[in-house]
Amino acid sequence: MLTKEQYLGAVAERIQRSGGRLNTVQIGPSAAVVGLFTESVMMSTMNYCVVAAAIPEVTAPALYDFTGLATQHARANVMGTVGWTAASVVIAGLIGDRVYPDAAQAASAKSGNQFGGETRMVAVDVSAAQMYAFVGGKLWGAAVQGSVNAKLTFCFPQPAEVYQQVQWQQSQGQQPPMPPGPPQGHQPPPPPGWQPQYPVGPPPAQGPPPGQHPPHYPPPAPGYPPHQRPPGY
Repeated sequence: MLTKEQYLGAVAERIQRSGGRLNTVQIGPSAAVVGLFTESVMMSTMNYCVVAAAIPEVTAPALYDFTGLATQHARANVMGTVGWTAASVVIAGLIGDRVYPDAAQAASAKSGNQFGGETRMVAVDVSAAQMYAFVGGKLWGAAVQGSVNAKLTFCFPQPAEVYQQVQWQQSQGQQPPMPPGPPQGHQPPPPPGWQPQYPVGPPPAQGPPPGQHPPHYPPPAPGYPPHQRPPGY
């Protein structure tokens, strides 16, 4: 059976394959895969932010909270000014072992029009092999909507498609795609007055300078008496 970690790894792999800048960011309680894209569609700049995370169960409140945090992250990292000539599109998806009906309904509902942007929600149920999202037309420009739909369905494919990909990779002896590791946190500064501790003992023996080798003496001939030190030496 397909796992939510394998599906999340497929999302990360598709973000990189389509030229997105891939990062791992802490979004709420989850380590999320984030992909940033900048494309030109019909004389407009499209700033995409694709955010995905894996959790055990997807509910509507969890999906709304995750989408809100993903939108805040996208606004903080958007390139250019959002307005008439630039749009910001956030595609936020949660992958779980189970998707509750309220989450499936929320993800499939038609998203509202926003000035200079749009937000799409995605819920993926790996156990039922279902992907819930709104993929349709709106009044906000057919070309733009086609671009949004294409980005969503490429980055969040049907679970059956990902399962086939994982099966094929395993048959070829390849590792299935896995999500990047958790984001690396910043190390806290040392406390005031802290001094580094060094090991106590003699310094390690140093070898000969570069380019020089120690002399090598051949072994004594068979029957040769061992070297004797003179008396009193």
